[in-house]
Amino acid sequence: MDLLRGGLGPYTILLNLGIALHAIDIFVITTIMPTVVADIGGISFYAWTSMLYMVGTIVGSAAGGHFRARLGTRRGYVWGGLILLVGTVACAIPPDMGTLLAARVLKGIGGGLVIAQSMALISDLYAPSIRTRILATISTTWTVASFFGPGIGGVFAEFEYWRGAFWAQAPFVIAFVLMSWKLIPEKPISETLRQLPWRRLLMLAAGVMSVGLTGQYKDPLASTVLILLAVFLVWITFRRDQASETKLFPSHALSLISPVGLAYWSYFLISITYTTLLIFAPLFLKELHNVTPLLLGYLSLVFSTGWTIGSIAVAGLTGMRERSGSVIGMVFAAVTTVAFTISILSGTITMITVWITLVGFGIGVTNVLMTNYGMGVAREGEEAITAAAMPTIRALGVAFGAAAAGLVANTAGLDEGTSRETIYRVAAWVLGFTALIPALAALVCYRAVSWGWKFRTGR
Repeated sequence: MDLLRGGLGPYTILLNLGIALHAIDIFVITTIMPTVVADIGGISFYAWTSMLYMVGTIVGSAAGGHFRARLGTRRGYVWGGLILLVGTVACAIPPDMGTLLAARVLKGIGGGLVIAQSMALISDLYAPSIRTRILATISTTWTVASFFGPGIGGVFAEFEYWRGAFWAQAPFVIAFVLMSWKLIPEKPISETLRQLPWRRLLMLAAGVMSVGLTGQYKDPLASTVLILLAVFLVWITFRRDQASETKLFPSHALSLISPVGLAYWSYFLISITYTTLLIFAPLFLKELHNVTPLLLGYLSLVFSTGWTIGSIAVAGLTGMRERSGSVIGMVFAAVTTVAFTISILSGTITMITVWITLVGFGIGVTNVLMTNYGMGVAREGEEAITAAAMPTIRALGVAFGAAAAGLVANTAGLDEGTSRETIYRVAAWVLGFTALIPALAALVCYRAVSWGWKFRTGR
């Protein structure tokens, strides 16, 4: 296997361990939260543990390129792991909800730093010809995490010892830090001593907080105002970043006329697609099809499995097949999302399972190909920061996708209750909106690969 040859084996293991540490926590926290609030209180902040972790992740991933440039490849990665370790321990010992929320932010920052620098290392260490294979492997790690994460959280929740879910992660984080120090090749530190761009990071965090707070309001007007405020803050962050000498993002990161900008927009739209698809699907399935909680978890797993299969299926594609595959994947996702919507409204559980798996397959195809594309079209000298900033864009898509789904749902009348008629109407609106996103992403991918391919390096 190419990923294990030529000295790449240890790096492949290390990178997937870093991804797993971040991914498993996302699934663990949702499982143990009922036990957490029963122990230390704070029920009114129930959703904030996930939201603030997302804020921390976005800030950490945005700062990943800076850490790498300032501290060097090895030290930047190790420091990301150390912050993740401190955050993990902090999540295991809080006496109250306020302390836990602060710990979640810290852990998110550590996770974001690890994820961002992992993407940069992939760009550094793996040749373009095998890069899609390591990206497909990472997709498999996410699927494994979606299977084991709830199980790990469930075991500790069952024994009413939720803190153990974090203590159990600590040895693996320690192993990750030690492996990083031993394995990661060191590169020279940037000659320019970079000051942490904390103003831009705080502005970005404020934007994410604004969009995250939309979930606290049922009034569509209030949600719309918060989303617009978030868009403004994020836009100002990117605008100021372009004029700075110490960039968090590559040049023209939001441009629709540059290859990197188009790649970033595809990541953003892909994240919106699966977030809007999955955030309300459990509610629709429960109310319209009487699906049990166990089966709801199973459907999330088959979606992730479809994503992984799609990623593996196209790993190693080159040339025209790689170029067309990214567009076909999103077209396929749009069509199957429509079919999934119809199944939710009037189909069977069997067909719902089939269609949600196929949606995941289409997303997996485009995701891995466009990630490889984005690394390939990076400007000279911006290869590392282009790869490192990818997780930030994806996380922004998750945040805005959740807010958009909530706004559409509330506008469609979700606040009226959960009667079958109301849920049917809300499902039609939310899932109909969702189906438009991959269609738009297909256009972005087509524009990217139709003329941007000539900018690729190493081809």
